[in-house]
Amino acid sequence: MSDRPARTGRLHLGLDAGGTSTRAVVCTADGECLGYAAGAAGNPTSAGPEAALAAVAGTSAAALADAGRGADELGSVLLAMAGVSRMLPLPEVARAVGYTGDPARLRTGPDILAMYFSGSAEPTGAAVVAGTGSIAAQVRGGRMTLAVGGCGWLLGDGGSGFAVGHAVVRAVVAELEGTGPATSLTPALLAALGLERGSVGEAGRLRGLEQLVDVCYSERPVALARHAPLAFAAADGGDAVAGRLVRSAQDDLARLVAAAREGAPDAPLVLGGSTMHRGLLAPGRPRTPALADALAGADVRPARDGAVGAAVAALAALGGAADAVPADVVERLHRTVGARRAAVERAAAAPVPGAAVP
Repeated sequence: MSDRPARTGRLHLGLDAGGTSTRAVVCTADGECLGYAAGAAGNPTSAGPEAALAAVAGTSAAALADAGRGADELGSVLLAMAGVSRMLPLPEVARAVGYTGDPARLRTGPDILAMYFSGSAEPTGAAVVAGTGSIAAQVRGGRMTLAVGGCGWLLGDGGSGFAVGHAVVRAVVAELEGTGPATSLTPALLAALGLERGSVGEAGRLRGLEQLVDVCYSERPVALARHAPLAFAAADGGDAVAGRLVRSAQDDLARLVAAAREGAPDAPLVLGGSTMHRGLLAPGRPRTPALADALAGADVRPARDGAVGAAVAALAALGGAADAVPADVVERLHRTVGARRAAVERAAAAPVPGAAVP
């Protein structure tokens, strides 16, 4: 006998479309998660609109399949994403996920609000995200009342994966052209890209530098975020240049944290994003004085991603705002999304019957 709830009422789809991956949650109106899936990057700024729509379509289909339900049963859809939502027009999102319901219940929303409700069930607090990009927000009554940062790679994103990755490449360029100090980042980056220093070419530059320039300009600017882990690894190894890059990013993060906590220092502070948890605030990493001061006394609530909050926002589409979703429903989403995600990840990691064992 199936342990899934009976087919009663409409279902709701929450999508957290990030610069690294997309998460989808299918849930009931009372907060029971029936399906979960993770897919490719779904943010159009980093992946491009076509690839982002494909990721949204594939991830939502996988979550519906996990739930054993169809898109025709959806009563609301919320796509949480950073950046310019007009890059993914709502009619295209509807077609991608197969949604045919009330257009007023198909929405896009800020990914940081989804991240906040993935870390806290309380309607008032703050959140800071440092992933591919970075942003801080204050949340009051379930709505964002202040946003700081989040202006993208061209205008800001201090403390983000992009900012750190950009700094890595600039440091390597400086060494290769002889204007900066030697750093272990240089061989690490060249190896990651399959390049070598080489000799000086006709343009008066090392061939490795010429190739590095070609690679960087052939990709979307935000793709530089993929080089951020090199800075953290090199800093851990004692590289002075990398250490300075990481400390500078921590000071940028401190400014976001201070802005988020301004006026409500005792409210929950949700921290999310891979650059945050795996880099700037990784266990054992020293913090700059500015970052330590900004976090002092904070009620920190870590959030893995915005999947739960996207589902909360999908339910909020029925009643107006996230604070219209009862606390017990939000808490049930936290519990059941975690359980369903764990089940999906266990299934993905399980050996395939009959497969050869290396």
